[in-house]
Amino acid sequence: MSGLFTRSLIAGLLFTGVAPAAGPVVAEPSPAADPVAADAKGGVFVLGVDGMDPVVLQRFIDEGKMPNFKALAADGSFQELGTSNPPQSPVAWSNFVTGMNPGGHGIYDFIHRDPKTYLPMASATPPPSGNEPFTPNLFGFCLPLWGADEFVNNRSGTPFWDHLIEAGVPTEVYRMPGNFPPTPSEALTLTGMGTDDLRATNGQYFWYTDELVVGQHLKAELTIVQLEDTDDDGVRETMSDVLKGPADSMHCNPAKHDLEIPLKLWIDRENGSAWVQAGDSDGIVPIGGWSDWMTVSFDAIGGGMMPLEGIVRFYLKSVEPFRLYVSPINFSPTAPATPLTTPSDDALVELKKELGNFYTQGMPEETNALKDGLFDDDDFVKQVQLVHDDGHAMLDLALRRFDPGDTSFVYLSDIDLQCHMLWHHADIKEPERTGTHPAYKAAIADRHAKHLEDFYVGVDAVLGNVRDRLPSEAMLIVMSDHGFQPFTRKFNLNAWLRDEGYLAMDTEKTEGKTFGKQGDIDYAASRAYGYGFNGIYLNRDGRERDGMLSASDARALSDEIISKLEALVDPENGKRPVLNAYRADEVYSGDRLAEAPDIIVGYAAGYGCSETSTLGDVDEIQLYDNTGGDFTGNHLMDPSVVPGVLLTNRKLARDGHDLTDMTATLLDYYDLTVPAEMVGTSILD
Repeated sequence: MSGLFTRSLIAGLLFTGVAPAAGPVVAEPSPAADPVAADAKGGVFVLGVDGMDPVVLQRFIDEGKMPNFKALAADGSFQELGTSNPPQSPVAWSNFVTGMNPGGHGIYDFIHRDPKTYLPMASATPPPSGNEPFTPNLFGFCLPLWGADEFVNNRSGTPFWDHLIEAGVPTEVYRMPGNFPPTPSEALTLTGMGTDDLRATNGQYFWYTDELVVGQHLKAELTIVQLEDTDDDGVRETMSDVLKGPADSMHCNPAKHDLEIPLKLWIDRENGSAWVQAGDSDGIVPIGGWSDWMTVSFDAIGGGMMPLEGIVRFYLKSVEPFRLYVSPINFSPTAPATPLTTPSDDALVELKKELGNFYTQGMPEETNALKDGLFDDDDFVKQVQLVHDDGHAMLDLALRRFDPGDTSFVYLSDIDLQCHMLWHHADIKEPERTGTHPAYKAAIADRHAKHLEDFYVGVDAVLGNVRDRLPSEAMLIVMSDHGFQPFTRKFNLNAWLRDEGYLAMDTEKTEGKTFGKQGDIDYAASRAYGYGFNGIYLNRDGRERDGMLSASDARALSDEIISKLEALVDPENGKRPVLNAYRADEVYSGDRLAEAPDIIVGYAAGYGCSETSTLGDVDEIQLYDNTGGDFTGNHLMDPSVVPGVLLTNRKLARDGHDLTDMTATLLDYYDLTVPAEMVGTSILD
């Protein structure tokens, strides 16, 4: 048995002192070395701004658009901050959390693969052990008791907040990426990027429409509806359907289905709104606007004995045609079905009391509906504002709770996903490139050209508020995990591996074609294959199911592939798509090195892995223009072309720092010994 119910049960065990049967090794916090009492220090406040780019920031400072950042740089320091390799958010933030590189913490990409099946997996998920749970049938209900794979965080290492808590430093961490499920801790932590929704889909939205949607592979749960005239006035104004919840995994029924609640909507055209009823909850949604949060509850057993509670927002895009968006079902902050906070669920309830309902899903900006073409940029920006309001309210709370001697970290997503989705309208890094992106459309670009600048300016206002409210003796750090570049050309890495003779297709499955889905690859005849945004795996004997390469053969093949990739030239423009490629054993160190991709591909600015190759698919051609429908700005490139930013209200003696140095800094600030497994050094040295 798998799914949300197993996760909830296991997570409950984790938080009641029952150790998991398996999972990543977590080091014990190191003892303090002559620690100084926390209240004798001013404390540290860290503002993590995902995706802030040093070139863009400097340009806006020079243009007078970011006076608070200018003042902070003048009072203290502003420099580039080295990112992770590869520069992906879960990798980068894991570097910061643990002070280790991926060889130590085990997070190498958004996506990795199970070597026994060659199937993709989320980086947060440990490879399955193959254990089957003991699930007795009790009166028609299947209850997992033991034996199932534990639902644990795949990241190894001791988070910095546990070192600080061990030393007596009050520590709070808001929306840390890659910390789902949260690792048990006495610190106050709230999960961030990577947090599932109630259906365990990590962000599948709902779309109800009376339009015939054809020829699209939507990321939505799509429902075609017909409005009815229920009051016989000749106008169709009523929608009746269901809202699907989590899978019904509790009933011992081979034909599993989703739990559901009734969903009804009545349109009031005269007042420009609609009344929505979802189960026992109801509310108003304006036509062309957003509803407030509504609580929805799914009955897993019957009789209300095991309700699974979530929260949703509705967006009625239009009435004619009828287009209703329903958000992914976020975990309810009042009664989460799985832990989202430490030290207990009580922390989440307290946040709910202070903030009301808020997005608990890990990447709440609705990029999927925009990619699907069901949202336009105006819809997207409206929804992003709701996410930002949540983040800024949480920052306000963190500032109110901060006392001298504390350490607090607050994550803001104000810039990252917006740069991913809107870069083609205006290049804020090099304005002279605006209009050259293959996805650029002059007819709509002007309307959206200032959005990215506005997001940066918004963060400047946030910084002004933070500086005004922090105690003067506190150390302020503003950091980002990486910068940004335009994404103009896509590279299907698997197509290149096929053309170079390293990857073979099963032409019987593809009816003679040399391209297709991941399942069409003949792994038994392949020496290398791509998975994730930056990884190449070699088909190693003893590791992969159909492995064929010895250790010496694998090393020779790695060098051969790296040499060819770095020499590759794009015939369209004469540029090199791959700036650098790296052998894992040359850039990583630690106990989990064996899990790494064998080769990490560092793309040049403007290039990136296609979304199809990321999931293991093989396109017909290797290189093609990025004409939109996906990310148009990106950072999944070589670390050298997308460094992050570091600003602090202290003068720094040197530069050249990276994310792992920030971890060492937090410990060094409180005179704590930096553990041997951490690879960084303090910026205060």
